[in-house]
Amino acid sequence: MIDLHPPASGLPLASVLLLCFAELSRVSPRIRDITRSLRPLAVVFCVVAVVTSFLTGYQASSRAINLTPAAEQAMAFHHSLGKALLVSALLLATFFFLGRVATYGKKMFVFLYYLFFILQVVGTIWVGTLGGELVFKHAVNVERLQ
Repeated sequence: MIDLHPPASGLPLASVLLLCFAELSRVSPRIRDITRSLRPLAVVFCVVAVVTSFLTGYQASSRAINLTPAAEQAMAFHHSLGKALLVSALLLATFFFLGRVATYGKKMFVFLYYLFFILQVVGTIWVGTLGGELVFKHAVNVERLQ
């Protein structure tokens, strides 16, 4: 079976960068009107990207064989942070859309959205770094040439 995790693992970082661009574009009044519809699309793309990366990661880890104890521990940590990133992405989207429609407590939802936005950025970079460490340091799912 084809391993889809390597190309899918770049999607969360791309979605977070798109979301950062959408948030930063709100500063300039000239760009704000153009990118108004970009924010909801970027939030949805962020959730879809994290879910895709999460599911393909489990498919890729099922193929990993002959792992050292250090690699198994690193993979378990990568998986647990991937789960946390998935929950963070779902909460990010929830608070974003609640902040748009709420009449009461709108500021709290917007605050929680920005809190999970920061967690999403940091978490995406951290989980991606751990995944790269699995490949480059522990050679997980890397076929050896003879």
